[in-house]
Amino acid sequence: MAQPKSDDKTIVSQILKLANQLTPGEQERLMDEMKLQWLRHEIQIGVDQADRGELIDGDEVFSELAKRYQTNGDQV
Repeated sequence: MAQPKSDDKTIVSQILKLANQLTPGEQERLMDEMKLQWLRHEIQIGVDQADRGELIDGDEVFSELAKRYQTNGDQV
């Protein structure tokens, strides 16, 4: 894994300082927004894959999920 650049560390440090100045409610809204942005990004990855024809049959997906659930059922 590549080491972060000094500038990256400075930016992260500044962001954390600003986040610590937010009220708990503002921090929660910020986290919700970050999660939403992550979800939108992940959905876009899936849309792009679908546009390229990189799809998996739905029955295959649900079969695999059922296998995982049976194998890890106690952990879910």
